[in-house]
Amino acid sequence: MAKSQVSQKQKIIIYTESKFLPEKKYVFQVLFNEILGMEYELFDTSVSQVYKFVLPNGMFVEFADEFFTYIPESIGYCSRKHLPTKVAELKNVLPDEVVPFLYGNNTLTRHERNVYCGGDIIGSSFFMLSRWEEMISESYDRWGRFPEKDAFAVKYNIIQKPVVHIYAELVRQFFAEYGWEVPQCHTFTKTISHDVDYLYKWGRPIDFLKSCCADLLKRMSIRTFKSSLKMRQNAQDPYDVYAKLMDLSERHGLKSVFYFLNTKSNEWELQTERGQRIIASIMERNHTVGIHSNYYLEADIEKVKADKEFYSSILHKELTLNRQHYLKMRVPQTFRMLEQVGIEQDSSMYYPHFPGFRTGMCIEHSLFDCETRTIMKIKELPLTLMDISLQRARKHEEAISWIDPLIETVKKYNGNFVCLWHNSSFNALEWEYLDGIYEHIVEKE
Repeated sequence: MAKSQVSQKQKIIIYTESKFLPEKKYVFQVLFNEILGMEYELFDTSVSQVYKFVLPNGMFVEFADEFFTYIPESIGYCSRKHLPTKVAELKNVLPDEVVPFLYGNNTLTRHERNVYCGGDIIGSSFFMLSRWEEMISESYDRWGRFPEKDAFAVKYNIIQKPVVHIYAELVRQFFAEYGWEVPQCHTFTKTISHDVDYLYKWGRPIDFLKSCCADLLKRMSIRTFKSSLKMRQNAQDPYDVYAKLMDLSERHGLKSVFYFLNTKSNEWELQTERGQRIIASIMERNHTVGIHSNYYLEADIEKVKADKEFYSSILHKELTLNRQHYLKMRVPQTFRMLEQVGIEQDSSMYYPHFPGFRTGMCIEHSLFDCETRTIMKIKELPLTLMDISLQRARKHEEAISWIDPLIETVKKYNGNFVCLWHNSSFNALEWEYLDGIYEHIVEKE
């Protein structure tokens, strides 16, 4: 069977039942445009229970519709009764990968001109991308966040699978089998980011005295006390690692993103001569700055505006990047609020104790508001790994064994490995055993 390359002038044709079209159009945009880089046309059909993708050569690929087709559009899908209850696994189709379907089954039937798969990649993708699972939650953790242990991807152990990318690769594989090659349009990259909750550990003399008392009385560590004393004598601060972070990023062709939290201490310190030098250095070296929105602000748009205006005035530029403090999100309210104040990209979607892919994605992607049933302007750059997650590791080697497979997975799907490492996560007793881990993350190819 002769194979052809995808042309920009040639489109695939998608046929689907005319139910839940806003939701389906969103998934088609992410799958075909944002991941696969393909053009397509969408047509309604009276045929239910199937998605039909017709290739320019006349061959076609079909997937089951096991989610939207059975739900009355007037009632909607945001109900516990519509949550997935199992994972159906399709094996031996993608190299070294098991495809997990959240809806549908692993039936696969090949014919001369078409293939039919019983897995519902559209309903499954929508579940992961939209996070409607979190909208219907009736319980929250102590920070007011969706309980990560309740997440389907965590309970069914697929959190470390970029599920939506896997579905895109399945589509690519089937298209290739039926004579239509879809070239890869992404390359592996890393985004190295830092949440700056505290610009300095010892902004004022009283801060140093408090720290020393904590070294002796709380941590009961003479060694930490001596280390603090030595750094202070040398006019050093444990949290002033900005030059070190930028140096390491630059050596590996990367740029760091610094998200600054608006606190009273940060507000004061950023306006001092020392704070202004740090900001000037970040800007002069062409690294990036974003807002670290306070975790209690997702319903208070005026305070978020004030945060954004403050940092824009300090940095003399409009800020468009955000990450929520404590990664506290309410879907879709937080995204809606951020969009309203001019934020173009958020990077908060991550479960602190379960590294991986909360939205099933490892590239920047569009977001969907399930209440208004519209694609949002704001984009999400989902986190892959944060430093706090590694504190559960009992030794250096165990931390590495968690990190490397994640990086390899993102590389396999030509994604963006997004790492969060606080500027305060160095030179502290609780981070000592992780010495060298951050450098390993940045340097690993």
